[in-house]
Order: sequence, then C-alpha cells, then structure tokens
Amino acid sequence: MAEKDRAEKVLEDYNDVFADIYNTLLFKEHFLDERNLNYGPTESIYKAETGEMAEQRRDVQKSYNDNGLCIFSLGMENQETIDKLMPIRIMGYDYSTYRAMAVNNKPIAPVITIVLNFSSTRWSKPKNLLGLFGMTKNIPDKLKPFIQDYEVKVFDIAFLEDEVIDAFTSDFKIIARFFKEKRLGKSSIMEDDRTALKHVEAVLDMLNVFTKDNRYNNASDLLRSRILKGDEIFMCSIAEALEKKGIEQGIEQGIERGLKALVQSLKEFLPDFPSVYKAVIKNEDYRNVTEDQVREYYYS
Repeated sequence: MAEKDRAEKVLEDYNDVFADIYNTLLFKEHFLDERNLNYGPTESIYKAETGEMAEQRRDVQKSYNDNGLCIFSLGMENQETIDKLMPIRIMGYDYSTYRAMAVNNKPIAPVITIVLNFSSTRWSKPKNLLGLFGMTKNIPDKLKPFIQDYEVKVFDIAFLEDEVIDAFTSDFKIIARFFKEKRLGKSSIMEDDRTALKHVEAVLDMLNVFTKDNRYNNASDLLRSRILKGDEIFMCSIAEALEKKGIEQGIEQGIERGLKALVQSLKEFLPDFPSVYKAVIKNEDYRNVTEDQVREYYYS
C-alpha cells in the first residue's frame, strides 16, 4: 500500500497533472493554470480530544494564486479502498487548514478537497455527513435543516466515461485509461498509441506498483537514455520496450529451464562432472554458460 501511495503522489504532484485532474473532473473546464499552483504542506498538527497534539497527513495539497483569486488549499486524496467515514476525514482535513489560517491571522480563503477512487468498484458509501446518519438510524426531516451537512467530491477513476478520459491533457489520461481497462480485463498499452508522455518514469512506476509487472521498471531503464536526451516518448514506445523485455525474459527463462533439463538428463548417463561440462559447452545455446553455473545445477 505504501508503494502505491508514493507512486500516486509522485505523479499527481506535478503541477500539470494536478491542474489537469482538477480541471477535467471537478471544474470541467480549463479553470486552473498550472503556472499559478504552489506546493502546500501535506502535514498538519492539531489537538486531539485527549488534549495531546496529533498529526495528520494529506496525500497532495497545493495553493493557488492568480491575480487576486486565492485558493488557500486544493487537496487531493487517493483511495484504493472505500472508506465509509470519508466525509468526516475530509471535514477534518479542511477544518485543520481553515484553523491554520485563523491562528496565523491570514485572510480566510477557500479550501477544496477531492477524492480519487482507484478501486475497481464504484464508491458505494455515503459522500456526505447526512448520509452517515442514515447508516445508523433515521433522522427526522424536521431536524435535517439544522444539521450542517458536509459533502465530499469523489471520482471513480475506473468508471470514467471515455469522453472524460479523452479530455485529460496530461499523463493522467494514461492512468485513467489504465484503471478503466484493468477493470474491464483489457490491456491499456496499445502498439499504435501515439500519446506522448511527459513524466515517463512516474507513469511507469505507478503502472508497475499496481500491476506488480516489473517489465514497466525494465522499460523505464531501456528508455532512460532517450528520456535524458529529451526525446519524445510515446505509449507505443512503451509497448515496444515491454515486448522487448518480455522476449528477453522469456529467452532467459527458457534457457534456464533447458539447462536444468539438459544437466538432469546428463546426470543419468554421465556421472562424472567433466563430461557433463564438456557436453554442455558444446551445445550452441549454452556457449556462454560458466562452469560454476553447471556445477550449481549438476550438484543441486
């Protein structure tokens, strides 16, 4: 879980990705300019009910200032599981940010938080405070007008419509497409995909931790020289790198299995090691095999 949290935060912390997520999912227009985003603190200290000081951490948080338009906090929380108490969590995050403004004598400015649901199921738990009350007992309608509600903006990434995914302009388009096709049991890496990536290693790292497929890390290694030269990297380049690494791994695994089988067969007919080694190195497929490798297999 920690690896997933880290990978998500690294990609989302890029201003172009952060602004793109907010503009596409929340504002549904180009409202935030990435150049006006500033990094904000992700840790805050508050006094718990016990009177002791406690710490809470946010996933990604930025501030925004554009010719008088000031948003003190734009927060982004990532979820791989559905938290039924999310409205209370977000309310706590937002309150601590407002309180920090107040105690530091700063002008009170807006605080906005969105939740990205990366699970393969839609968010089924309440998205507002009144919904939580309904989970335990009914609240009389007469009482509801006097209860301050708190609503959470949750976006189910794996269930986004194609037109929404296509509206992304940053590398998050690849991530959104990946999670949707992962839910549908499809491959998200297409050989003819000419989508250009800006943060190649961050995207591949996120795909790696969510698939447990180390080929994504290997693809990053294969492409690193091109990245350092400033070459434009397309998704089709990723597909080629994945295919190349898969073939290399298949060859390596095939040779290893073949070597084991060959040595095992020779054991039955050639009990002396020199004969086994000579037989192995004569085989064209194993001309690079060392004597130590043969010994390891022969005596295992």
